[in-house]
Amino acid sequence: MTGTPGAPLEPSDTAAYGDTEIETASGLPVPSLRALQAAGAIRAQKEPKTHGGFRRSWTEPEVLKAAIGAAISEHFAWNIRISGEALAKTRPGTWDALITVAIADLDQGASRKASFITASEHDWYLDLIDRKFLFLRVPRVATALLPDTNFGQTDLPLGFATSKDSFQLLPWSLGTKAGRAQVQKLVGEAAMESILLTYKLAMAAHGNFLSRASINASIQVRAAWRRLHGLEARFVQEFIRSR
Repeated sequence: MTGTPGAPLEPSDTAAYGDTEIETASGLPVPSLRALQAAGAIRAQKEPKTHGGFRRSWTEPEVLKAAIGAAISEHFAWNIRISGEALAKTRPGTWDALITVAIADLDQGASRKASFITASEHDWYLDLIDRKFLFLRVPRVATALLPDTNFGQTDLPLGFATSKDSFQLLPWSLGTKAGRAQVQKLVGEAAMESILLTYKLAMAAHGNFLSRASINASIQVRAAWRRLHGLEARFVQEFIRSR
């Protein structure tokens, strides 16, 4: 973490946290964390013990990714294995970008004063359409930064839950001509027809949904970051329920 008060915070790639810290920050027990790791969503490190052997440790980005997985599982009622697959199969760098943006407005002074987690115009959301299709909803400016997107297309499909309790990737690059050419080159013309049809169905469902469940993933990350650093994290909804 940066040591300059008021400087933007970035996920630390060096600080290591144990199982207790990641459980507290993410809200997931160790068995669920192992399920996320088995799916390739997060990765633990081995830290040598003083008297021999190793202990499992986690860097800050992995802790915050686990918090996203926890939110997906809880709010969309997905088992942790599907949530792990959704995290793991999404385009590399996506969750790191979400995390970086989510905590960019924090500073070490202000973060220790207000415990309520607030929203920002820069927040990224996860939308589950018709209990099947998972979308990433980003601010318009982010579409200029994410690769293989149409500028201004703020609703990006990630994939869908299958009947076999797994997650099938649906690349958002299918929304661009160059992206479709890349995918067809990888899978072949025959497979491309089915994939493109699924993409069109997902986009049609998004525009004509019967139901939509949403998670402010950025808020979840900010809350997890505070808990990881021993700070209180409260949501307005919790205050309303207590009243």
